[in-house]
Amino acid sequence: MLLSFERRLPAGSLLRHPGFLRVWLAATVAVLGESVSHLALPLTAVQVLNASPGEMGLLFAAGTLPFALFSLPAGVWLDRRRKQAIIVTFEILGGMALAAVPLAHYLGHLSMGVLYAANFLVGSCFTVGGSAAQVFLTGLVGRERLVEANSLQASANSVAGLAGPVLAGLLVAAFGAPIAVAVNAATFLASGLVIASVRAREPALPAASRPVWHDLVDGLRFVWQHPLLRAFALMAAACIVLFDGFMVLFVLHATRDLQLAASQIALVNTMGAAGALAGAVAVHRANRRIGKIAAIVAGFAATGAGFLLYALVPAGGWAVPLAGAAMFLVEGGMTAYTVNYLAMRQEVTPDAMLGRMTTTMRFLSVSGAPVGSMLIGQLAGTVGLVPMIVALGCAAVIAAVWSRPVLAGAATRPREGLSVE
Repeated sequence: MLLSFERRLPAGSLLRHPGFLRVWLAATVAVLGESVSHLALPLTAVQVLNASPGEMGLLFAAGTLPFALFSLPAGVWLDRRRKQAIIVTFEILGGMALAAVPLAHYLGHLSMGVLYAANFLVGSCFTVGGSAAQVFLTGLVGRERLVEANSLQASANSVAGLAGPVLAGLLVAAFGAPIAVAVNAATFLASGLVIASVRAREPALPAASRPVWHDLVDGLRFVWQHPLLRAFALMAAACIVLFDGFMVLFVLHATRDLQLAASQIALVNTMGAAGALAGAVAVHRANRRIGKIAAIVAGFAATGAGFLLYALVPAGGWAVPLAGAAMFLVEGGMTAYTVNYLAMRQEVTPDAMLGRMTTTMRFLSVSGAPVGSMLIGQLAGTVGLVPMIVALGCAAVIAAVWSRPVLAGAATRPREGLSVE
């Protein structure tokens, strides 16, 4: 079946690469499941457990806390291990963690504590397995094709994201939000099996002759002494805190202020996935016209504009199309930002540092997200959902404008001398 598909592709397409094709399919399956739980998990908290804004902040914080706790040691570990086996192992563990949600609901023991634990475990799997996947992809396709590879994955993810919310809405309506989470558990397992089938030669592993802390510090030093990576880390930290804060409030605002049903929220998410697809398709043209850095900045600014539009959506007949337009901007901007951000940071990093760079960047950029999510949730409970979303939108646009000269300047400066061991 895969061979038949490959023969229909244009010559030179990365999708003719059998290893990349399998990685692409695995990522697409995983995103299909994630887009279901993206709606089903917060709906479980809001509709089944009547979560407050503060509890929603804690739920999102639980998913990002592992990046702060485990990223740095995971980077050293990744540089000393075969990446493919790590990806498979953590895909399976992530599926098991999510399966606990419908199981607890069936047994009558579902609570916010169960949701916190499941999201923490899934976040831990993303911290390690997701970092391994980025390094594995670089070795599989080569640095010169990373933008193409990331764009293809983003496009496929967007198509899966179009179907996922519709599937989520049907599942939530038919079986309830907790049971819908089981779909994501199954796609984790399926993705792991597909990755296990990839035939790939990984580079020889370095001998683990130095203490872990030595390699850990090397990773931190490499990123911080590289002007572009340091600038990216600061920009990504602002972007992730603001985006995660918005997602803390998204379902709460949709259900409580806009009075949207699960099927309507699913439609809004589908329009967001369409925006992500548009961003993935447009990123190559944007790179040619304005350059990668300007495309990253424009994507970040579009995301902030989407926050502001969502805050202005009135309840009533226009709520769904306007909220969908807002999510189109949010997801389209984030995709344009992410495709180039991931490619550029991998392009400037030697093979020996890829694992440590990836996890160090995740540590520096995501460490503030747990505190940010909790704080935004608490503030929203005090000042209201709409004023908090407006504040996030304004902050995102300001941060995007600030980042343009910082990134442009960093891209022209040489790395502050550090040998890579």
